[in-house]
Amino acid sequence: MRSDRPSALTIRELRARIDRGALDPRELLRDLLEQIAGRNPDLHAYIAVDPDRLTQQLEDRLRRGPRGRLFGIPITIKDNLCVKGEETACASRILTGFRPPYHATVIERLLQEGALLVPRANMDEFAFGSSTETSCFGITKNPWDAARVPGGSSGGCAAAVAADVAIGALGTDTGGSIRQPAGFCGVVGLKPTYGRVSRYGLIAFASSLDQIGPITKVVADCALLLGVISGNDPRDSTSAPVEVPDYLAAIGRSVKGLRFGVPREYFIEQGMEPEVTDAVEQAAKTLERLGMRRVA
Repeated sequence: MRSDRPSALTIRELRARIDRGALDPRELLRDLLEQIAGRNPDLHAYIAVDPDRLTQQLEDRLRRGPRGRLFGIPITIKDNLCVKGEETACASRILTGFRPPYHATVIERLLQEGALLVPRANMDEFAFGSSTETSCFGITKNPWDAARVPGGSSGGCAAAVAADVAIGALGTDTGGSIRQPAGFCGVVGLKPTYGRVSRYGLIAFASSLDQIGPITKVVADCALLLGVISGNDPRDSTSAPVEVPDYLAAIGRSVKGLRFGVPREYFIEQGMEPEVTDAVEQAAKTLERLGMRRVA
């Protein structure tokens, strides 16, 4: 769905244009809001969007900064991440009207880099689901084929990024809720290593397994967002006190000599679609051509 519209560009492309004065963040927001207004009634990737609040937030960001790695970039937020003062309902009517009195740690880190927050991406209610069909506020459609689901529970985030009604997004993953919708919608999704990203301010599905991670259009944007939200947090006892590497520095490096695993038990004689088997096999062969070694 690539186009020349600002909303179709990657985070790094937009930052480069903003930095050299070729793009005003106001123009980016206007274009994004136009795209949301045109596509969201059918797609339903967002539960609600408040253009006035977003415009006010951007003007405040332009006046006060900070001018960090995400300055002026709208980042879409799943409806189970606490944003101070913004309704956060986990796609459930039980929490309708709940406005958190604090930010999740990942939200604080986005703001420290100058990001513009765009809540509320649709999801399976309380993240219980894998299709984004259980939201109390309506079903999200797959932007490539409205007859198909976008996956879940972070289906609103993945559908929004794929449809260019989001620049990048933060979702959550317990057993596949970032990775599976990213796969269904043809975008990049990552569940970080346990303890890499603070879970403080995440309304949990299963507290011992939930992780917050990025959904983006390209791998480099995923690396950028992961670098922003990662790091130790004393408010989360499971947060790892380890240094955050420069993930972007690894982009473009050779993978020769690395290993990748293919679990044997996934490849069953009955119950796995031939197209899925073929797609996985082709991906494995691509990695082998790049110099990686398959371990089954």
